[in-house]
Amino acid sequence: MIKKILFIASFFAIGIVSAQSLQMLDANDNDISGTTHYEYGDLAALAVTKFHVKNLTGTTKAFALKVTLEHTPSGNSGLGVCFGSACYSASGIIVATQIINNGIGDNVAANAIYTDLKVGPVTWPWVNCATDSAIWSITAYDPANPSDSSSARIIWKCTAPVSIDEEINVATLTAYPNPATDNLTISYAIEGNTNNARMDVYDVLGQKVTSHALNSNKGQVNLNVDNLNAGVYFYSIRVDEQTVRTERVIIK
Repeated sequence: MIKKILFIASFFAIGIVSAQSLQMLDANDNDISGTTHYEYGDLAALAVTKFHVKNLTGTTKAFALKVTLEHTPSGNSGLGVCFGSACYSASGIIVATQIINNGIGDNVAANAIYTDLKVGPVTWPWVNCATDSAIWSITAYDPANPSDSSSARIIWKCTAPVSIDEEINVATLTAYPNPATDNLTISYAIEGNTNNARMDVYDVLGQKVTSHALNSNKGQVNLNVDNLNAGVYFYSIRVDEQTVRTERVIIK
């Protein structure tokens, strides 16, 4: 009888340990665990895709991330992963599972949702928005118990925002010099409603490096870029929180 009780207790304990305690969510807190989930947007938007991780337990829980490449349009198009402001990358040429930051991620409070996770493809090598896409499997897991995990297959597809483009046309959006070293001038001309318009600049991991409000339909934005690391950057016109047009510039 004692053995039977101990067996039942042990079985119950194993059940608790093996129960799933993490849940992958999209940015709207929809459960995407075990699904194929699509993300649509222009190049700049895709690079900063947000996901959430839900803690289903009553205690604070650490989680980490691992990713597996299925498809990318270029070997240079890896994957950017950010836990808050701490950003890392996965290679676009390694097909085996890649553990982000050696299995160190972040913590999510008890019965809470972690909202500071960004996972997005490096999109500057993409050349054809109509056909380019990236596919990765993303897994959030407990570093102390890797079998306690939640995964989703994510497909990022490049599309232009239709509704905004029907109302607003960016007739001019150019940066010079390109490549730039110290100073960069971005000229723009917008036809249509420009309420709440701004210009944002992002690095290849999707981190916003600067943002400027646009107070007129036409003008220039002058930037000092000598403090930026060399590489590819994106600059976007956004109106009412939607990206209208994105171009890229190289900083030397």
